[in-house]
Amino acid sequence: MQINDSSYQGEKGTWRRGLFAGAAFGLAALCGFSPSEAHALNMLKTSGRNIVDSTTGAVVRLRGVNLGGWLVQERWMTPLDSGNLPDTYSVMKELDRRFGVATEQSLMKTYQDNWITTTDLDNIRAGGYNVVRVPVWWGNFYALDNVSNSGWRADAFEKLDWIVNNAGARGLYVIIDMHGVVGGQSLSDTTGQANRNEYWVNGSHQGNTAWMWWQIANHFKGNGTVAGYDLINEPIGAPSASAVWSAYDSLYKSVRSVDPAHMIFLEGAYGNWNWNMLPNPAQYGWTNVVYEMHEYQYNGSAAQVQQGATNQVTDFNNHASWNVPGYIGEFNSMGTGASTWAATKKTYDNAGLSWTMWSYKATHGLVPDSWGWYDPTWWPATPNISTDSAATISSKWQQWKTTTSFGKNTSISM
Repeated sequence: MQINDSSYQGEKGTWRRGLFAGAAFGLAALCGFSPSEAHALNMLKTSGRNIVDSTTGAVVRLRGVNLGGWLVQERWMTPLDSGNLPDTYSVMKELDRRFGVATEQSLMKTYQDNWITTTDLDNIRAGGYNVVRVPVWWGNFYALDNVSNSGWRADAFEKLDWIVNNAGARGLYVIIDMHGVVGGQSLSDTTGQANRNEYWVNGSHQGNTAWMWWQIANHFKGNGTVAGYDLINEPIGAPSASAVWSAYDSLYKSVRSVDPAHMIFLEGAYGNWNWNMLPNPAQYGWTNVVYEMHEYQYNGSAAQVQQGATNQVTDFNNHASWNVPGYIGEFNSMGTGASTWAATKKTYDNAGLSWTMWSYKATHGLVPDSWGWYDPTWWPATPNISTDSAATISSKWQQWKTTTSFGKNTSISM
């Protein structure tokens, strides 16, 4: 089987698909339809332990970044609030209370329009990468006070359509990552709403999550830019592995009822954080699935970080009989230096693992810090959501655009 790594040529790589994609983009503009409708990217699928182009059969290694903090604000890495609000949900509710839903949604879009722009996608493509993983949560799709079919937001797909259109025009695939299911899969604020973890015990939350995934799959079915669907991010609040498997099976069936073609990503990022947290897919009849792990050695030395990457490869190879591709959906080399980053990426590449580092940008910088490929060159003001005027909140969030306030982090090898 031919391995096609033309879409990734390293930090100083070239985009060999550029001519085709550029022509497709130009044709799209002339004919009056969006770049995604030009179908510059073929659908991906699994073949044994590889991800392949469904048209040519060539192996595709996905390598790229997470767009962390964009559609799900995480307090530790974004200018969420200078007060005490802990999560995206709290910010939105406070804005609703003070200004009404229309102004809240306008302000959130201002933040999103500045945190990630087409320039950021250009940066990712210029770095030689071919995929972005996009964290989302239920509050992007449902009204906060009406989590039901009737509460589905009219603008639910506005930002996802934007990223899919603009990423596809640049030869970048998109993985849609559900960082926060309805009710929350853990107590973490990374779910969009901290201290919930109610998904596992609430049938209504489970049903609304399944319907949300049905809507997403129905909307993007047949779209080649979308690499696939990451059903639940880090289900660390689950009472058992069997509960996770049952949830995956339910959501898998919801997606497959409307979209038989896209890959589905299933995470072992809970419990022991390894492949043993997942079943042999044959047990459930899952097909066209990718198994995903996250790799963090918090406060680890360079040797520990590299050993963690080696362990991921060993785990992947120990489950070769399952015939499932492997993907490191999140990893970070934790400030251990550029050489460790380079070695970690090489370890994954040599093993045939796809990967996306966490994260493209983060509110750290000026001193060596590894959380953002792009870090601040200075710190603009973070709004106080409870006291600033709507105009001030808007103005402050606009200052966090990469082109005005961020630079490439030279302490990591990306």
